[in-house]
Amino acid sequence: GVLDEVLKHKLLFIESKDVAETSLSLASFRKACENGRGAVFLSVARGKVAEGVDFNEHYGRCVMMFGVPFQYVKSRELLARL
Repeated sequence: GVLDEVLKHKLLFIESKDVAETSLSLASFRKACENGRGAVFLSVARGKVAEGVDFNEHYGRCVMMFGVPFQYVKSRELLARL
């Protein structure tokens, strides 16, 4: 499928629930980008990597988002802010 086609050209790294494993994946992703091979890093919106990690220059050439989390429009917190 689609991932098989991506893997023919780029390395694939995935954010996990384990902080140490995610840190290792992020370091490997950066190393792959620095040596010219390039890579794809999959993470979760509002996850560990999405909050506070800077993907500048050649680390973030493309961003694709799937399943963007929307806030429940009838929540009390949201209605209070409006």
